[in-house]
Amino acid sequence: LGAADGKGSFERELSHLAVLTKFNEPMSFETSTLCSDEELMKASCLANSLLRVASLLEEQLRSRAGGWEKSSKIKAIRDLESAIKTIRFHGLRVAKFCRMEMLIQTARRMSEICMSSVLQAEDAVRLPTCVNNLGEYLATSSDNIREAGGNAVAAYTFSSLEQYIPHYLMQTCRIMAGGKKPITLNGIEALDRTGSVLYRDLKGATSFENSFWSEEDAANSFEMSAIFISLMESSQKDLENHYRGNPNQFSDTDYQLMFAFNGPRRRGDPRRFNLLKSKMKTERGN
Repeated sequence: LGAADGKGSFERELSHLAVLTKFNEPMSFETSTLCSDEELMKASCLANSLLRVASLLEEQLRSRAGGWEKSSKIKAIRDLESAIKTIRFHGLRVAKFCRMEMLIQTARRMSEICMSSVLQAEDAVRLPTCVNNLGEYLATSSDNIREAGGNAVAAYTFSSLEQYIPHYLMQTCRIMAGGKKPITLNGIEALDRTGSVLYRDLKGATSFENSFWSEEDAANSFEMSAIFISLMESSQKDLENHYRGNPNQFSDTDYQLMFAFNGPRRRGDPRRFNLLKSKMKTERGN
């Protein structure tokens, strides 16, 4: 079991899992049958058992099959090799099931953020209830999976969450920016604190031996989501200045959305983005 290798791998995987971020569409989260804690423990135990059996059989085969090329048992050995590959294949499939379950469970809880009334709060900054719920789920699941399936399966199950959670948080911002519900300064601060709290909770849940937690990926991804959130509270002038200095930091679609967004400190005007973009192109041409 290994972690995804680099940003390119994450982006490719994300393109196949885009359905998980459609938080504002009639989604299958409510109708899907997700695993209970006990069922996830059983799945992680099964994955670990299959992979362990495959490794033990392979070790035994290698230690006893010296000179098997000339042996009369060559067919039996090849049949055993094939069986070992089949066992490992199914072990990996169950491990991938555990990882997908973790991604869906995380997405389901984070999809509730954009529906929380705390984003419209005028009197104080409060975290959405689902954020604390997710933190508790990550901690409990980490303990359960390591107990039932070992650190290797747990590491794989939690791999890349330090990139997925900021991505889910940015998707929440997109939904709020493009939706009809207003968001207050306290609501924006709640989103920012959500990122900080989930960073802490996820790091705690993955602080075990042989974890695939990547400090670099976590820092980059959570920083990017924090910057994206900050654009929601910027004035129009500050937003334009940010785009001038960082035109490639986010996609044109995201910048277009932010310029159109009616925030606490600005009135949205998507035409200003197109005008600014054309003006910058002209300036570069000169």
